[in-house]
Amino acid sequence: MVQETNRQMFMRYVAQTSFTPLSAEISSAKGVFMYTPEGKRIIDTVSGVSVANVGHCNPKVVQAVKEQSEKYMHLMVYGEMIQSPQVKLAEKLTSLLPKNLNNVFFVNSGSEATDGALKLAKRYTGRKEIICFKKAYHGSTIGAMSVWGADKYNKAYKPLLPGIKRLNFNSMSDLEKITDKTACVITEVIQSEGGLNIPSLEWVKALRKRCDETGALLIFDEVQMGFGRTGKMFGFENFEVSPDIVNFAKALGGGMPIGAFVSDKKLMESFCEPALGHITTFGGHPVCAAAALASLEFIIRRLF
Repeated sequence: MVQETNRQMFMRYVAQTSFTPLSAEISSAKGVFMYTPEGKRIIDTVSGVSVANVGHCNPKVVQAVKEQSEKYMHLMVYGEMIQSPQVKLAEKLTSLLPKNLNNVFFVNSGSEATDGALKLAKRYTGRKEIICFKKAYHGSTIGAMSVWGADKYNKAYKPLLPGIKRLNFNSMSDLEKITDKTACVITEVIQSEGGLNIPSLEWVKALRKRCDETGALLIFDEVQMGFGRTGKMFGFENFEVSPDIVNFAKALGGGMPIGAFVSDKKLMESFCEPALGHITTFGGHPVCAAAALASLEFIIRRLF
């Protein structure tokens, strides 16, 4: 019997997301380069889709993964055991953020961070309406897809979450549609998948002001623009505005899967009454948290 190649088995056994996947077989990766089994070098121009901000197999990240994996890996559902990698990462991350962003809920991905942030906003405010923007991208779970700004991708999965209102990005007049019925407004500070749309400083400030006036919580999605990608540690620092909740993932883990949403402790405590308002089994996995801390410290040392 002829042994199938990795490519043949990839097409047979691994679920595809298109009929024409890139299908490049990678045997190793380092820095900005990926290597095929034949030794061909490929420049990773998409940086692992905004993940490899410190390069593939960054030595500091690899060392942190090795060291933590020899101590312990998964212990229990998130939030019950005191795990040093989570504690140290939360402390370092919040030290870089505005004072109102002082409490971290670790998850596994950007989509989960979106879902968690939306749940937190609805739970804390008691409101039902969620506002997002056209051309936005916040992930592909049902919750995150509900605030996706393109019907081309989400129409096949409707009905999605109720109470979603979609506005025009960078439109001053549309901000009037944020009202005292709005639980939250979620936006990227710079739209990525939507075509690298950069809003005006005046619009971002007006958005913050309108949320303050109506009591709506402002959520910034930093999943693609965070961790040095805009020249500042976080994209929102370019706009002199602080959100009520901020989402992270992708480059947070230095190549390992981890996400987070961060808010003020008084908001986050709304998940505790009644208990288990938001739970995750593998969120903040200690090996991923150790990698994230090493990656964050690398970025701080080299860039800031």
